[in-house]
Formats: sequence, C-alpha cells, structure tokens
Amino acid sequence: MNLNVIGLNHKTAPLELREKFVFQTDLLTEALVELKKTFSTEVVILSTCNRTEIYFTSNKASQIVLWLANYHQISVADLKKYIYHLKDLNAVSHAYRVASGIDSMILGETQILGQIKQASKLAEYAGTQGKILSHLFQKTFETAKKVRTETLIGASSTTIASCIFKLAKKIFGDLDEINILFVGAGEMNELCAKYFCGHSPKKIAIANRSIQNAKRLASKINAEAILIGDINHKIHQYDIVISCTGSQLPIIGLGLIEKSIKLRKHKPMLLIDLAVPRDIEAEVHELDDIFLYTLDNLAEMAQNGMQDRKGAIQDAENIIKKYVNEYNNKVNQKIISPSIKSLTEQFEGFRTKELIKAQKEVKLGKPIDEVLNKLSKSLSKKFLHIPTKALNESAVESNHEAMDLIKKIYNLKD
Repeated sequence: MNLNVIGLNHKTAPLELREKFVFQTDLLTEALVELKKTFSTEVVILSTCNRTEIYFTSNKASQIVLWLANYHQISVADLKKYIYHLKDLNAVSHAYRVASGIDSMILGETQILGQIKQASKLAEYAGTQGKILSHLFQKTFETAKKVRTETLIGASSTTIASCIFKLAKKIFGDLDEINILFVGAGEMNELCAKYFCGHSPKKIAIANRSIQNAKRLASKINAEAILIGDINHKIHQYDIVISCTGSQLPIIGLGLIEKSIKLRKHKPMLLIDLAVPRDIEAEVHELDDIFLYTLDNLAEMAQNGMQDRKGAIQDAENIIKKYVNEYNNKVNQKIISPSIKSLTEQFEGFRTKELIKAQKEVKLGKPIDEVLNKLSKSLSKKFLHIPTKALNESAVESNHEAMDLIKKIYNLKD
C-alpha cells in the first residue's frame, strides 16, 4: 500500500513546540511542490492549531522527517521525541479518526473536517495529490460523515466557547456589564462570538487587519468593528479578550497588558489565546489580575465531559474499523486485478487456440464426439500443466506454504 503519515499533535507535543511547526498558508503550496520534487511522492500537508501532519506515498519517511526539521529549523533529535509515523491501514485509521473528531483536542469538534478538505484541495491544485491520496481522503470524508450522522460524538456542550463562558462566569459573574473583544475574524472566533452574543454581554467588538472582514462578522452579531492596530489604545476597555489570528508572532505583548491593567485600576481581565502560534506573549500569565488561558488549557477543561460519551466513542470506533476494512479490501482488489486479468487472458488464449484446432478438424469431417473428446483432454492438460509443475517444484523444495496455497486455490483434499 505504501501509505504513510508523519506528524505531531496536541497529544504528542507541547504547545511551544507545535507552534513552531505550523505551515504559513501562503507558503504551503511551495512546501508541497518541494516535497514532491525532492521525494517523488504524492503528498498532502495538514497544518492546524493542534497538529501538523504530512501524508505521503513513499518509503522515505526518515528523509521527510529530516526535511520537516530543517524546514522549521528544529533539530531532528528534538523532533523525533514528539513525532509519530503510521503506515498503511494504521495511517488510514488515523485519517478517519482525525476527520471524525475522535482525535481532536475537543472531542467531536467539526472544524477539523473542513481543514482536511481544504488541505486535500490545496494539494490537488498544487499537483501533489495523486490517485492514492485522493482515494484516501474521499473515503475519509465519507467515513467522517457516517460517524457524525450515526453517533453522538459531537453532541456535547463541551466546546471551546462554552469553556470560555464558564471561566467568564467564575471571574465576572453575570456578563451583562462585560465588554468582550475578539481579535481576528476567522471561523473559530466567529463561533465564539455568536455563542457569547446569545448571552447578551454589554458590548462586543471585532478587531481585524481587514476592516471589511471585521464588519462582516460584526454585522452578524450587532458588534463594533475596529482595525487590529486600534487595540493598542482600546484593549483596556475590554474585560474579556479572545484572540485567534494567523500571525506568526505575538500581537498582544506583556507591555501592552501591563499598561492596560494600570488603566483598568487592576480590574481583572480574562485573556483567551486560541491561536497557534500564540497571539499573546506567555509572560502575560505572570501578571496579577490577569487570567490567561491557551487552547491547551481549555482542552483540559473540556476533557472532563468525555466520560459521558464513552458509548459514542465506541460507536464511532466501530464504524471506523468497518470502513478501514472496506478500504483494505478495495485496495487488495486493485492490487490483484492485473493478475486476474492476466490469468483470464492466458486461459482464454488456451481455449481459443484449442477451439480453432477443433473447428478445423470438424470441417475436415472428423467425428464430432472424437473432436470434442480430444478438445477436452487438450484443455485439461494445458490447464493442469502450470499447477502440476508448481506442486512438483514445491515438493522438491519442501515448500509447504506454496503447496498449501495451491491446494486452497484448487480446493484439493489430502
């Protein structure tokens, strides 16, 4: 099958390492083309907040690990402590579990399926996704849909937004006098903003580099739209700040929050950093009156609700196991098809050749019974020649496995 996935995720690597391995969106195509050119393989890169994975079809896993380390300027020794490598059916099962939300930081979350579809589509446009990976991801999407429609894997209130809400309630009590700032207007922040809008805070604002995108989201929830540069002199006005951008460097620094706390007269602030790489400098956590939580922190909170969904997890695993077996059967059928075709053509050649001989003899006036008897004996002899020869050779070589296989093929009794 020669199908592989190497990667690291929230289970195998800490946040401070994962954020170093995120591929910038505008450089993904270049990375895909470089991998294919260097290793002559089909390749798809999945890069999200919680995981970086490379799906490929070659036997050059160690070279690709080296490439990944060099690309992100991390030592191979450090990377190998956290990376995993899965092959063939294990890789198929992993892809199915990831797309179904079983392997997610927040069990059952739905964003990952869209992210995998986007990764597959990008590789297709880049010319690095061939027939094998195209088939894998098509089956991955079908399996994930089955899991999500036939199990309760995603039927939980334990989401990122609900975890943040619980934290806010503990710190501030009711939210009707609370101001909330969302930095970034992407999918994650949109989900959270809509959730908090339903709990009627005093004010919500959306900050983004593109004012048009900020206004787009703001219009959906009756919020204010501001440019991301404005947060430097406005952030102190907000009690809760939820940040999730694609920046490669922190956009909310220690100095800015120190200044904000003074302006707020030490009224607490809840800061939520959903970005990987992180948007908020880690040192902010050390400040008094600041509550800083990362995606990993929220995931730990969400895991508490998993006990109630053990049955759903098992149901999902059963579906995945079934579809992995189907995938294997389909691949095996494709592998054996050329052999079946070759065998059919060989036997058809025997049949046609002997039939032509028989037809000539009939035209010469030979009795039909005699011709048919000769035809059947000749066909029997030709069909028996190859397996008889193989059995004799197996006996000479004491190759019992080959002998048993031939017996099985021809349904022979001892």
